[in-house]
Amino acid sequence: MEVDMDMEPEMQNTVALAEALGAAQVDGVPPVPHPAQVQAWTEETDYSEKYCDDIYEYRRVTVPRAMLQIFPQGRCMAESEWRSHGITMSRGWQHYDHHSPEANVLLFRRVLGTDPKSGQIPPEMAEKVQKREAYIAELEQMRQRMAQEQARRQEQVAMDMY
Repeated sequence: MEVDMDMEPEMQNTVALAEALGAAQVDGVPPVPHPAQVQAWTEETDYSEKYCDDIYEYRRVTVPRAMLQIFPQGRCMAESEWRSHGITMSRGWQHYDHHSPEANVLLFRRVLGTDPKSGQIPPEMAEKVQKREAYIAELEQMRQRMAQEQARRQEQVAMDMY
């Protein structure tokens, strides 16, 4: 379908939505969007202001809901994937999570001080990132142990009742 990109924005959105709804996944592989559709989605995409902690800067990217069907399910996208869908940001951003209440809000982060042209992380920050990741892994192990212990206790209570 040929789309006139000079048409009214509302019409572009309608065309993009119609194309998105008409495309279906085959064998779990997301459909490849038409370039005009990607362009329309690019114009509708909203980028939040950046906010940060001591290691990362973050931003939310809100995309049209019609885009959701072309995103991979159950995982975050690699940079080449989100760029191919019309999301445009400087280098170094990582799609790291989904915003559960709103599926069309994608969460991105980038190490503070990252070179926006190359995506290179400052050496002093790489060590901080490793420490943060080790801490998160430790917390996750503790969470899993606690969940296992709780399940064991509940099982014991159930067995004691009989």
